[in-house]
Amino acid sequence: MTRSLQILDDWLFAPKRDRRSWPDLLLLAGWIALVGFQIAHHVMWRDEVRALTIALNGDNLIAMLRGLHGEGHPALWYLLLRGAHAVFGRVEVLPGVAFVIGLLTVALLIFRSPFPRPLVLLLITSHALLFEYVVMARNYGISALFLFAIAACYPAHRDRGLLLGALLFLLANTNVVGAIMVGAFLLFWLLDLLETQLANQFGWRWTPQLTNFAINAVSATIGVAICAVTMLPTYNDAAARDWSHASPLAAAVLSLVNPGATSLGALFANLLTSIAGSVLLFGATLGLLSRRPAFLAAIAALLLTSLFFAVAANGAYRHAAVWLCFLIALYWIGWGRITAATSASRAWHDRLLPAVGRVSLLLVLAIQSAAGINDLRSAARGIVASRSADLGRLIASRPDLANAIILSEPEYLVEALPYYVKNPLYLARDRKLGSVVIFSRKGRMDSDLGETLRLARELRDTRGAPVIILLAYRLDEMVPDRIHDEGEDWRTFRASDAQVSDFRAATTLIRRFDPAKTDESFDVYLLN
Repeated sequence: MTRSLQILDDWLFAPKRDRRSWPDLLLLAGWIALVGFQIAHHVMWRDEVRALTIALNGDNLIAMLRGLHGEGHPALWYLLLRGAHAVFGRVEVLPGVAFVIGLLTVALLIFRSPFPRPLVLLLITSHALLFEYVVMARNYGISALFLFAIAACYPAHRDRGLLLGALLFLLANTNVVGAIMVGAFLLFWLLDLLETQLANQFGWRWTPQLTNFAINAVSATIGVAICAVTMLPTYNDAAARDWSHASPLAAAVLSLVNPGATSLGALFANLLTSIAGSVLLFGATLGLLSRRPAFLAAIAALLLTSLFFAVAANGAYRHAAVWLCFLIALYWIGWGRITAATSASRAWHDRLLPAVGRVSLLLVLAIQSAAGINDLRSAARGIVASRSADLGRLIASRPDLANAIILSEPEYLVEALPYYVKNPLYLARDRKLGSVVIFSRKGRMDSDLGETLRLARELRDTRGAPVIILLAYRLDEMVPDRIHDEGEDWRTFRASDAQVSDFRAATTLIRRFDPAKTDESFDVYLLN
């Protein structure tokens, strides 16, 4: 067992050796090829296109930012999309910006990180860096870029300059988990400075390095404040947790002892129980023990993130992986001391916990890489996130549908369509044209197929255009009068036998799409 751990350390936790450039260029070229293959097969779904729609709303930047207020995300991603669209004028800037961010992130890992190539390979083939943060065009990949940039810049800029504060300011405005990581990194930075003072036998006293830290901390805090002002109060209140039937205190306590039971468990792709996931999450931080400030910051970030997921809002893999990227950034910063500790001759009990940490980290990363390989399999098999591209091709093949008005049930099916069609889109519950659904518990919560048909007829009569109706519910499989939930404690939909008969008589089914990876598949009806 000891011999196996030694081989593992020599291969994956060795100090960085001198590199020739061509193997690293091959790594980058291979990653570009794998990502490019997935992008070519990727279909945009609603969460991706929704951000682009919001970014392009408003006659100017100020109007866009006003519209963004309360969406639940800070502004940086939207500013990037709007700026790129202003230059290129095409919706393809959405995957383009995501790819450029992913490329910079992976290039930093390959060319600037201290990690040996086998570990870099494991990282760049993870679900996050092979798909979720580069193919999926969302605002979470920017967090990984800034975290790795901070790690690369930290040794040279810890004691001087404003670069780290600027990067932390930007990190705070990527997403809410990124803002949490800002606080955890400031903790690490402060403890690292104090540890250096004690190691040099200066005692705890105010120094120019602490002054520099304080200035940068103010910059980072302003970034967090801007993030909060942009996000809150959110108008998407249906996404907030409902505590009418549960105790937030109990959830908070449980999240601190079992973070694997929160959204952080998404890192394990349903392969592990929550307890096993928690053991690996805590275990993966132990490799940082040779750099105690990094270890304490990793634990603090883990607990704060888990607490946020348990009490404030649920999350998914993309949120949880921000913490994992933070952990990798701390390993990056502490790598010299970590690798020195693995090779130093010390008592077995001093080596045990860091060894457990290294094994735990490798297990976590191996699961990420396995998920990344599964992404490639999905792309090769033609599994897509949405059928919105198929609808776009259908409409392009039918000149009579070029100006058709599209409404859907559930209403959120229209959110991905602006990327693929230019047809007017109608929000049935909100009674207005548009493609951004407000996930609120206010307004019309209940609807039925009869109401959908009535709205379709009203649109045809008032606007004089064909009407396309998208239904996620297959009428031949619906149970009469059964209530279908369109979200937890949110909207509902139903259809009676009479409503189904009336709807079939008034419409023509023109296409039934196969299931998608998400819930964005539907039957397409044309109002007669």
